[in-house]
Amino acid sequence: MYSLPIKNGERGNPVELWDRENLSDLRKRNQRDEASLQCCLSPVYKRNMIPPLYEHQKKIIREDRKRCGLFLGTGASKTRTALEMAEGKVLVICPKQQREDKTWQNENEKWGTKKNLTVISKEDLRRDWDILPVYDTVIIDECHYNLGVLPQLVQKNKIQRPKTSQIFEATRQFLIKNPPKRFYLLSATPVSKPLNIWAIATLLGQKWDFIAFRYKYYIEIRIGGTRRIWMPKKGDELKSQLAELVQKFGYTGGLNDFFDVPEQTHKVVEIELSPEQKRGISELQFAEADPLVRRARQRTIENGVLYAKKIEEINQYTDKMSNETRIFPSRKIDYILERAIEFPKLLIYANYTAQINEIAKALRDEGYTVSTLTGATKDRTFIKRVDESSEPHIIIAQASISSGYELPSFPCVIYASKSWKYVDYEQSLGRVLRSNHLKKNLYIHLIVDGCDSDCHEAIMSGQDFQEKLTLNI
Repeated sequence: MYSLPIKNGERGNPVELWDRENLSDLRKRNQRDEASLQCCLSPVYKRNMIPPLYEHQKKIIREDRKRCGLFLGTGASKTRTALEMAEGKVLVICPKQQREDKTWQNENEKWGTKKNLTVISKEDLRRDWDILPVYDTVIIDECHYNLGVLPQLVQKNKIQRPKTSQIFEATRQFLIKNPPKRFYLLSATPVSKPLNIWAIATLLGQKWDFIAFRYKYYIEIRIGGTRRIWMPKKGDELKSQLAELVQKFGYTGGLNDFFDVPEQTHKVVEIELSPEQKRGISELQFAEADPLVRRARQRTIENGVLYAKKIEEINQYTDKMSNETRIFPSRKIDYILERAIEFPKLLIYANYTAQINEIAKALRDEGYTVSTLTGATKDRTFIKRVDESSEPHIIIAQASISSGYELPSFPCVIYASKSWKYVDYEQSLGRVLRSNHLKKNLYIHLIVDGCDSDCHEAIMSGQDFQEKLTLNI
C-alpha cells in the first residue's frame, strides 16, 4: 500500500498500485532506490516526475570534464548527460532530421534541465560557421558525421594537408574562432575508421602528426598502377590501441556495461533467390563490365530491385535516356509476411527505397497498418504515437536512417537488407532497446547467398562493406 503525495495541500487516499512482482521488476530495470520507487508509484506524481540519474551518469557529471566525448552505446542516455553538464548558452549541432523534429528541445523539457538551447544541423554549421556567435557550451550529436577526414593529402596554399570534408573543416574552424568553455562529442559509434580518432583529437585541441598516424594505422594499395587507396590495417593490437585512445578522450560503454540487459536473440535466415532474380544476375554478368559496379548491382537484384537505365527513341535522330527501376519477385517478402502474423509490432530495415516500397505494398495488401521512414519522411511525429499505442503497426525504415527515434514497444526487428556502413547497423540496434525500457528483443537477419551474404558478414564483423568489396575486387 502506498499513499499519494501531497498535491494542492491535500493528501490522497492510500491505493495499491502494483503487485510485488511488478514492483521488483521495476526496481531491477530502472535501478531506483526505495524512496524514488514510492514516489513514482503514484499516478498523480508520475505525470510530473523526472526519473533520477543512473549511476554511470552521476559518475560522469561528478568528474565534470569540460571537453570530452560521450561515446556511450545507443540508448545509454548520452543526451541527458550532456544537458546536465552544459552551462550558459548552449549550441547543439545535430543531424538535420533531429533539428526538424526538435529532439533536443523535447529532451530538454522532458528532463527538466532548462538549458538555453540553440539547435542547428551540421549543414547549417557548414554554411554559417563564420557568423555564429560565441557559446558557453557546444555539443555535437552523432559526431561521427562531423569527422570527415580522408587518408589522402591535398595541396592548400603550397602546404600539403589532409583531405577533409567541408563539415569537418567548418567544425574545426568554428571551434578555433569561438572556443567554448565546454565541448562535448556524442556518438555511440565514434570510430568506424581509424582516422575518426585523429579527427576527434584535432577537435579536442590535440596536434597530432597526420603522416605518422596514417603510416601506423593505414596501408597503401595500388590499383591498376595509377590509382592509390588507403585501407585500415587489421590486427588485435591495433584495435586495442584505438580503443585506448577512444577511452582517453571520453567515456565509453554500452547498455550491458551499465545495466542488467536481458539476452538479445539474433537469428540468421537464409533465403533462396527466385528464378527471376537468378536470371537477372546471369544477365548482369554480361551486361556490366566493371566488377565493382557489377557486384553492387547484383546485391540490389538479390534484394528484389535493380536501378537501371532505359533508352526511349524520340525520333530517328534522338534517343532519350531515363531511370528505370526493375522489380523482381523476392522470397524475403514472403518471409516478412509470415513474421507479420506473429508480431503485431514489427520494425523492418531495408537499404533500398524501392525495396521498402515493395515490402510496404505487400503488407498493406494483406491488411496491415504500415508506415515508412525514408529520407523523404519529413514528419516523424507518428513514431511516438505508434510506440505508445497498443494497436498493431509495422514500420519500415531505411537502413541508413537509424538514429533519432525510439520504438521500445517493438519486440522484433527484421533486417531485409543492411546499409553498407557498420555505423548504421550499430545505431539501428538501439532503436528498440533503451535504458528506460530493457527487454528481450528478436533481431532477424535475412540474407541470400552471394553479395548480400558478403555484406552481412562484413557488417557483423564491424567492417564497412565498401571496404571489403574494394579489397576483394
